[in-house]
Amino acid sequence: MMSAPILSRLSDPAPLEDDVTLVMRKAMRGMGLDIAALAAESTVSVAEIERFLGGNFSCDMARAVAPSLGLNADAMATLPVYRPNVPIMHSVSRLVLPFEKDQVNAWLIRDEDQALLFDTGYLPDSAATLVSLLGAADLNLFLTHDHRDHVGGIAALRPILKKQHMVPLGQTVSLGSLQVKCIDLAGHCIPSWGYVIEGLSRVICVTGDALFAGSIGGCADQFTYQMALRNIRQHVLSLPGDTILLPGHGPATTVAQELRRNPFVSGKTAKPAPEEEVNPMKKRSNFF
Repeated sequence: MMSAPILSRLSDPAPLEDDVTLVMRKAMRGMGLDIAALAAESTVSVAEIERFLGGNFSCDMARAVAPSLGLNADAMATLPVYRPNVPIMHSVSRLVLPFEKDQVNAWLIRDEDQALLFDTGYLPDSAATLVSLLGAADLNLFLTHDHRDHVGGIAALRPILKKQHMVPLGQTVSLGSLQVKCIDLAGHCIPSWGYVIEGLSRVICVTGDALFAGSIGGCADQFTYQMALRNIRQHVLSLPGDTILLPGHGPATTVAQELRRNPFVSGKTAKPAPEEEVNPMKKRSNFF
């Protein structure tokens, strides 16, 4: 159980947020398939699927079920050994913060006299503790979504906040030499916001819980699952391949690596799609 916040460099290795069984369960829920329906759709038995979900990994099994789940077979089979590589960027720090028995990311970007914080963690003071140790002040705060593990630390940060930004979708705010554009990443949660940051040595995209290295955030139903995939393809995968992605859980990655190694998006390119109107009264998803 994680009890203390940890400051990590962007390039530090870290395990993936989801193992292959969680990827499979997220895809099953998103496709509306239970174990029996998946067995009927694929060439494997109910017993084999149950063993696989219980942790009995098999590359052949992963490849066999992937097509019925709309997942990339090669990426699914090699997920257990996937570890993304990202370059060293001293301007970007990963704040690994406690969340019950797990952990959650906040990301701090500093450039000249600007300090940008994306999300605040779960515990009241864990993000504030690390930010204070770094000597950062006059923070510009951006939130990716309102799940409790991402907004719990707002109150403790208020004494050092310069501004909490609420950027309209598609709009850009300028902070010194940095340009921060808000993109729509609704699906895992409605609404969800991503941020594309330009002005550093690499383009950066903060994805929150929409996209992880090797996975995506869980969705409540088939409608929100398709919404999530569409938004990821349209707004994230359309970015340059060397764009660095900063997720809400797990290690940083890049667009190019996810297009090769993420079962949900591997081998797929961004395709423009008409925006669907989201009913603001629709119950928000709360899946991790």
